[in-house]
Amino acid sequence: MAREISPGIHWLQELGPDQRDNFELRDEPPSWCTPGDTVHIPQCAYLLVGSDRTLLFDTLSPASTEKLKDEVSSILGDRSLDYVVVSHPDIPHAGNAIEMLREYPKAELVGPGYGNDHELYHLDDAMKVVEGDTIDLGDLAVEFHEAAFLDAPVFVWMTERTTETLFPVDWMGFPHLSEDELNFVDEAHHDVGVEQLLHFHARVLFWHKYVDVEKVQREIDNLIEKYNPSMIAPAHGLVIREDAVEYMEKMKDVVARIQQTGRLGIIG
Repeated sequence: MAREISPGIHWLQELGPDQRDNFELRDEPPSWCTPGDTVHIPQCAYLLVGSDRTLLFDTLSPASTEKLKDEVSSILGDRSLDYVVVSHPDIPHAGNAIEMLREYPKAELVGPGYGNDHELYHLDDAMKVVEGDTIDLGDLAVEFHEAAFLDAPVFVWMTERTTETLFPVDWMGFPHLSEDELNFVDEAHHDVGVEQLLHFHARVLFWHKYVDVEKVQREIDNLIEKYNPSMIAPAHGLVIREDAVEYMEKMKDVVARIQQTGRLGIIG
């Protein structure tokens, strides 16, 4: 079931397949993953239920279509869905966009205003949002941002302004154990550190291997100054409700480590 991480903000998670072989078979298995642990790199979506309007940010993959529809329906009750926001046209994020629009035909599709390749998932027909655009939900309000770190040219980040929650999509994702499903990071059975963050980013955002590390680290400082979030809600990991800025700081070490390790493998 979904978890309410703040009044009106609900976290929906799809665990996905067991990824333990990607970690156990390494010459040096990560310290947070012991033999026999079930490991997942999840997909996350977030349903925002404001006093006036409602918004779904990302839609999980087609493997969770019925789960997503059931959980959204259960949370909304007799209310409808007003906005379906797709951060970027990738299956774990946009895979149920059309299904949700069929389920809620009055909902408006919202997509990134960046890039020029919007044909997938009918994003060419979506309301396009860019840096500074907002949607007022009543007692909640979202603002969209150009993604600082992305894996596709059609991409957008989001914040919820009243709670200062940052939704950085693929950035700040990480694998976790099945027993930590819908746990906050501070509730996890292992401390989430640089190594866990590395094992996601060195697979998905592995292009950090080719960047100027100091320049990227300065950009992380800029993000901290710009957002200073109270909470971080990534698309592939657990919600960080405590010490959010400290976890952003850890990403500086992640970038430096990717320079050393290169790509660690793939997801799947």
